[in-house]
Amino acid sequence: MAKHFKGEKDARGEKDRALAAAVAPRGNVFTRFTLRSLRANRVRTVVSVIGIALSCALITAVLTSVVSLTDALIQRTAEDEGWWYAEAAGITDDDLDRLRDEPGVVDWTGIADLGTVSLGKENGDLFGKYLYAKTWPAEQDGEKPLVRDPELVAGHAPEAPGEIVLPHYLQNVELAPCGLATAGGGPIKLGSKVTLDLGTRTVTSLTDGVSFTMTSLRGDYIDDATQSESFSADLGQLSGTVVGFYRSYGYSATLAMTGNAAYVYDDGSALERVMTDDSDATWASVLFRTENPAEAERLADDIVNVWSRDIDGGSTVHSSLIRWMGATPDTAIWNTLYQIAAILAAVVVVAGVSLVYNSFAISVAERTRQFGLLSSLGASRRQLRRTVLVEALVIGGVGIPVGLALGLLGCFVVFGLVGDGISALFGTDQAHVVISPGALGISAALALLTLFVSAWVPALRASRVSAVDAIRQTQDVRLSRRAVRTQRRAGRHGDAARISPGIAGRLFGIPGLIAHKNLTRSSSKGRVTVAALAVSVALLITSGAIADVMSYASNTAVDTMEGQDLVLSIDATGADADQTLALADGKVDGAGMQKALARYYDAARAATDATVNGYETRYVAEALLPAGMLGDDADLLGSVTSPLADGSRYGSVYLDFVDDATWKAYVESLGLPSSEFCDPAHPRAIAVDSYDINDGQTYANYRPFSGTGTIASLEFADLDGRFVSGIEDDPSGGLRVLYYDDKGDEQYLSYDEAVASEQDIEVGALADYPPDCVTSSGTLQLILPASAIDLAANAGYLRASMSLDTGGDAERANRAQDAIEKIAADYPELDVTYTNVADAKLQARLMTTTVNTFIFLFAAITGLIAVANVFNTLANALILRRREFAVLRSIGMGGRAFRRMVAYECASYALRGFLIGFALAALASAGLYQAMALSYSTYEFQLPWPQIGASLVVVLAVILVSVAYALRRCNSSNVVEALRADAL
Repeated sequence: MAKHFKGEKDARGEKDRALAAAVAPRGNVFTRFTLRSLRANRVRTVVSVIGIALSCALITAVLTSVVSLTDALIQRTAEDEGWWYAEAAGITDDDLDRLRDEPGVVDWTGIADLGTVSLGKENGDLFGKYLYAKTWPAEQDGEKPLVRDPELVAGHAPEAPGEIVLPHYLQNVELAPCGLATAGGGPIKLGSKVTLDLGTRTVTSLTDGVSFTMTSLRGDYIDDATQSESFSADLGQLSGTVVGFYRSYGYSATLAMTGNAAYVYDDGSALERVMTDDSDATWASVLFRTENPAEAERLADDIVNVWSRDIDGGSTVHSSLIRWMGATPDTAIWNTLYQIAAILAAVVVVAGVSLVYNSFAISVAERTRQFGLLSSLGASRRQLRRTVLVEALVIGGVGIPVGLALGLLGCFVVFGLVGDGISALFGTDQAHVVISPGALGISAALALLTLFVSAWVPALRASRVSAVDAIRQTQDVRLSRRAVRTQRRAGRHGDAARISPGIAGRLFGIPGLIAHKNLTRSSSKGRVTVAALAVSVALLITSGAIADVMSYASNTAVDTMEGQDLVLSIDATGADADQTLALADGKVDGAGMQKALARYYDAARAATDATVNGYETRYVAEALLPAGMLGDDADLLGSVTSPLADGSRYGSVYLDFVDDATWKAYVESLGLPSSEFCDPAHPRAIAVDSYDINDGQTYANYRPFSGTGTIASLEFADLDGRFVSGIEDDPSGGLRVLYYDDKGDEQYLSYDEAVASEQDIEVGALADYPPDCVTSSGTLQLILPASAIDLAANAGYLRASMSLDTGGDAERANRAQDAIEKIAADYPELDVTYTNVADAKLQARLMTTTVNTFIFLFAAITGLIAVANVFNTLANALILRRREFAVLRSIGMGGRAFRRMVAYECASYALRGFLIGFALAALASAGLYQAMALSYSTYEFQLPWPQIGASLVVVLAVILVSVAYALRRCNSSNVVEALRADAL
């Protein structure tokens, strides 16, 4: 026994000498001391390295993905619209000189508008009233052209004086006499000699007589009720040879190329001519790029507005391009994405800080005795802090490079797996990973910052440990304020020595009582454990919630037209129909149309192996809907008016008549009784009650119906050839009809005078979806069987359609189209056009898959960080209590009682951690809701209950694994060895 204590004293002497050496003035001693500590605690070190590597990998993957996707968006937009940043239109020669002298401008090009060409009234209905003679964009930088040349459909661009390119719709067209004439007459073809009469278009206000010159800057539209116009061919003629035709849309992202134009070759003098002549009908525009994209808009505004001018002018910024460069504010959908991105970043940072902080807090707590003894031997606070920070640096030196590599590898893998989806999502030819040194630097800096922020507080704690407190470990276990107050009250009553068993003692016996006392001592390790559990629960729930909202966003914003791969638009009044089914006033023979469609449908089914969904015939009815049939969402849908005095509403309703087979299958799929909905003698409609709407900025899902009822389909009397504007309450009682006369003045008729007939349509049920052959719309839809076509008597015919399902196979859809086209000749009464939407649907599915893949990977990595956090914290917190557990076993606590004590403590940690984590996740979910509400106006806030349940299961499983591992470690050493452990 004496020898044993002597050996123990010798061992302590060796440790003291090692500590004395640690404080000797040698710079690398603390580093060696730190490395030895890391090796001695391999599991914690490995988990810490994994944690920082995962955090760094996630940050790297997010930033690299953002850079890569942003680059894809920039390239796509520039390929479509050019590399210009801003445009100044209607400039003077002084403006151009100023632009040339501006140091921030790196490239510019100019386009001149030479005047207007009148196409005359006879041609105007088909081809528009005017053309604008413009110069073809000059030769530009091959890698980054400022503007994209118009898309040629025939011929080539003007390459020499006298060469002209015209819009595609004028190819092979013979115009009535107008300002565009061919030599010798005849149609306009490649090689035709043409003459353009250039002139000035003047618009005059009918109210005050003020006139102004109309150019393509203002567009073609005038209000005939308040304005008149005239044209004077006063700018001379322009003659040349037609060398090409371009695809004209009339609209362009640039002011200079807006409008249908005749493009001519610019010999370099056009800008000077239009800027110095005295005509308001000619003008010049410059498009330019600046070194700093954010400066482009300001410069364009200054150029246009700072100088005095008497001609039209304007400026615009290429927001669709430079928004991806972070230079412009954006619409609601981008604000949503920015807020979600901010929440993602916060989740990543919190995950990393939590894991690494807990690791260092445990490391410091485990080596409290070391730091105290080092302090007693002369180590300064700075040296003690440096010990912990060096440990952080060593972990970062391994974890950060691994994280950077993992992040890049993950990006390459994901882009390889879903590259087609990314290409479809962003409209690029090929998606690729862009390795940005800046993104890697930011990722490494954030990871390093996370390390040092996480290590700083434990480092401060280590530097403040005194030798006495370290030996006694009093700084680690303190009574909570509540426990102190309880002891004081007990002392005042003279029963301080008595121990109350409490609820824990009564339920769990002595193990529960000891566990309860441990918890009430406010152990720092316990607080760290609860914090780790709370953060992990919050991470698991929040990552799942993010996955839910992104899935909702992609599914709402992307319409995949499920079940429709080939769509046939069928018309009886089209140009290629023989008009045998057409009636007066744009109506059709309803019964005859249904018979023709039924025969064509049967022939189409026999001609192809694709699934033919059925056919529909769409009419639009002006309807009066009874009170109580529509709810509040109807006001937001926009196709009906606000409630009238009696609660009824007036609006437009689509009547979609489907073939009887489709109708029966639809009724059956909804679980409705066939006897009530398939009786030809008593037809009932089914109203669609779910509408996805996009107004250009926000998305919404509306449910306008609140019940069933009978609507009145209205046919109005002849109102002097005018259309009805609305139905409103008559001040004298009842209803009246509003329309406008030729002068634009309001006119009213009583309801009875204006409505020629009413036709009742009973709505018997509501449905969340239409049949596969019916296209969803933003107008109220009623589905009816073709046998009830007589209910369309008061409605206006729109179109008929048929759709086929090829399982998303575009090639199969093409084969089906070829087969069906061959039988179309047998149906001269029908004009059929075909739309293969399988390719677009494939792209939509790829987009959704891409979004979901990114979110799934984010959730998976975040979940791994959360699991590592819980395991690292709880397992090491229990391992640090080996001495305490050894004492309990030495006084007779058995294994079963010991496990009950640990189970009670872990249950307490789990409950508190889960509740705190749930509260944090609820706040994050509320933030996601606020972000989604900016772009998805009908998105409803709800707690992610599946994720909450999953997080509870995961946390409990990790707790069990952590406790099992820790107890195994604790049991691997005998009682004497555990009691002798000095943490050195």
